[in-house]
Amino acid sequence: MMTWMTGFRSRIGVVLLLAVSCFFSGCSKAEKKAVTVSREETEQPVKYAKRFSMTRQDNGCTLVRVLSPKGTDIGIEYSYLLVPKDLPVPDRTAGVRVVRTPLQRVTCENGFQVSLIEMLGCFDVIAAVSGKQRVGQDRVHRMIDNGELPVTGYMRSLNMETLLKVDPELAFVNVTRVSSDTFEKMMAYGLRPGFFCASLEEHPLGALEWIKFIGAFFEKDSLAAGIFREREQAYLDVKKKVAHVSYRPSVIAGYSRKGAWSTMGSSRWFVTMLDHAGGNYLFRGQALERGHILSHEVAMDAGMKADFWLNTHFRITDLDGLLESDERYRLFSCVENRMVYNNNNYRFENGRNRFWDRGMTEPHAVLSDLISIFHPEVLPDHTLKYYRRLQ
Repeated sequence: MMTWMTGFRSRIGVVLLLAVSCFFSGCSKAEKKAVTVSREETEQPVKYAKRFSMTRQDNGCTLVRVLSPKGTDIGIEYSYLLVPKDLPVPDRTAGVRVVRTPLQRVTCENGFQVSLIEMLGCFDVIAAVSGKQRVGQDRVHRMIDNGELPVTGYMRSLNMETLLKVDPELAFVNVTRVSSDTFEKMMAYGLRPGFFCASLEEHPLGALEWIKFIGAFFEKDSLAAGIFREREQAYLDVKKKVAHVSYRPSVIAGYSRKGAWSTMGSSRWFVTMLDHAGGNYLFRGQALERGHILSHEVAMDAGMKADFWLNTHFRITDLDGLLESDERYRLFSCVENRMVYNNNNYRFENGRNRFWDRGMTEPHAVLSDLISIFHPEVLPDHTLKYYRRLQ
């Protein structure tokens, strides 16, 4: 035990200065200049995503930059140099974290990450997940129950001991605008976080485009690009169907929670999708606290005017359950007119919602649902996949 602790403390001492002071808090200007490790570079096409970029070096390596928030709005850049295992590591790599590809052992924090890895045919590299709360896939739940897949927890409940035992080459961590010291802790222990900012993207296709980010770590660039092109075109084709509409019904999203209104689940990309579906989001431009909390008074006032209400609490499946949670909802015209839709129609066998795990991988299907809700005459034969109308 003492030997392990001695080595453990030594390991912390070595990585603290390097990992935290340079890689997380920001390198010096001289070190940032050293990020360029090759003279010849080719920028890889990233069309919609604003939170990452990829640059192919002439030496066969790929430089991946992630723009991640620090606190509520301060962006920090975190860079990875992806070096194929059959190539030597370049001499000048200051300011970047070298990652040997393809990865063989990773951990995932949410189901969207699992879905993207699965789509690329790399599911077997997943060595642990955060748990059942953020990952819905039946296969993952069975593996957890059978003891085949360790559970690491997440954020404040992150089990560092389990994560160290798993010893992943990269631990994909979902990044939000809510402040957290998770990343600092991981790097202090010598672990390598994979900053995953898809939920912060402003375009639905920007969120999906993170499949290219994931693909680069597994040397699946071509496959990732092909999947993205196919689903991008499907999304754009659906979007064209409402290009002519002039009437845009008003929409709210979220639910009352502890005296405030939670818009959790209404990320920027989702708000953009509401616009693409021909809706008018009434909470657009409203000041939010902690990333997703809105003034209850503002929300209730909007609710009494809204034509549609989306994304109520994930457990709500009918209007009776909705009204049991708060009788004041009876004042909403959308409740009176039965125009309330929840995104929990499509579930895994274990009852978990597929919307966040799988829906984000096929934004064209979600967009079709929304268009069918707002403008049923445009898609008269459409059957809702992810959404249900509360009866």
